[in-house]
Amino acid sequence: MVKAFIILLLALGFGAYLSVFLAEDPGYVLVSFRGYSLEATLAAAVITLIIVYVVLFGILKLIKVFNPAKLFNKATWYSLLNKKNPRKQTELGWQKLLLGQWQEAYKYLVESANRSQTPSVNYLAAAYAAYQRNDQLACTFCLSQAKQRSLVPTTGIKTFQALLELKAGKEEQSLALLLAIKKEQPDSPYVLKLLKDIYLSLKDWDQLNSLLPELERNKILTNDGLLNLKEQLAVHRLHKATVQSANNNELKTVWSSFNKILKKRELVMEAYLRALLTSGNSAEAVSLLTKFIKHQWSDRLVELLGYIDNQDAAEHILLLEGWVKGRPKNVTLMLTLGRLSLRNKLWGKARKYFESALHFSNSTKSSAEINAELGRLLEHLGEHEKSLVCYRQAMDLMERKLPDLPMPNRH
Repeated sequence: MVKAFIILLLALGFGAYLSVFLAEDPGYVLVSFRGYSLEATLAAAVITLIIVYVVLFGILKLIKVFNPAKLFNKATWYSLLNKKNPRKQTELGWQKLLLGQWQEAYKYLVESANRSQTPSVNYLAAAYAAYQRNDQLACTFCLSQAKQRSLVPTTGIKTFQALLELKAGKEEQSLALLLAIKKEQPDSPYVLKLLKDIYLSLKDWDQLNSLLPELERNKILTNDGLLNLKEQLAVHRLHKATVQSANNNELKTVWSSFNKILKKRELVMEAYLRALLTSGNSAEAVSLLTKFIKHQWSDRLVELLGYIDNQDAAEHILLLEGWVKGRPKNVTLMLTLGRLSLRNKLWGKARKYFESALHFSNSTKSSAEINAELGRLLEHLGEHEKSLVCYRQAMDLMERKLPDLPMPNRH
């Protein structure tokens, strides 16, 4: 606004100066061409040139805005002469797409695609509509047409195709396409994310581990997402080392390669403890478990202690009874104490802990497990009726209930 005002002031000043200057001597301009002549004062000639310039400038601006080249476009004339305006049909197609009306969206988008200014966009949207109504043939056709009609490189279209194939459960086809795209766009964030999703779906941990540096370098995942992925990879490496190595050297090498953050992750520690137990190192497993619990409570690891068969059950009972004082209603802790009491042949104490765990349990799964443990103990103690009650309650609480089937009469 200020700039325009300054220009106007300068123009007025120049005009005033010019008028005074020309008033003293109006000047004279004569233009002669092939017998024709044009005479005018200098002021009139200057004003005429300015008017001609303004008119030409305005005409050029109008040409740029309205683009007369559109008059030679078949789609423009078709839309003017035909009631089915491609622009209107395209907008209707998008509206139907957003409303989830896939059949109508597909119809409008495909019908208007060949008459649209951007046919590839129409075909891409139509491909998505076809995918949503499980019409694989139509989806493939639209993607093919989008590639043919595209005026720019088709990398984006191929990525979209890979996404649809992944959503349709065709991981192998999607993977092949994404790997080809990655050669063209090695640092594409979306391609890297899709590759990560496919490798996770296929549980291809080796490829995922190879992809990890690129995911980290390009900041594809959030900090929490990256840590969760590293956790899954660490668990797999521990499992692989346990299966493939006959001794503990490989297992301990893998464990020592983890940083402190990974070693403090509950699932990673659980995987390592289970690996140690599998290889017969129960003493080391118990030592690590108790150290971990002192700094970071974990019901999962406390429960694992109840499955360890070792000679120090009495010592572990004392340790866990100390923990119970701080967590008097912890169901997992009492269930584990019951199991450790069984290992130490303390039947009465085991029963007391199982019954306490059952009293505080608010989980269907844990209640079923506790009932099963208590029922087994009562059966061996000769309390058969109470044992049967516990077994039935455990069965009723199972996540997958038994079907209602005919049974013989009770004897």
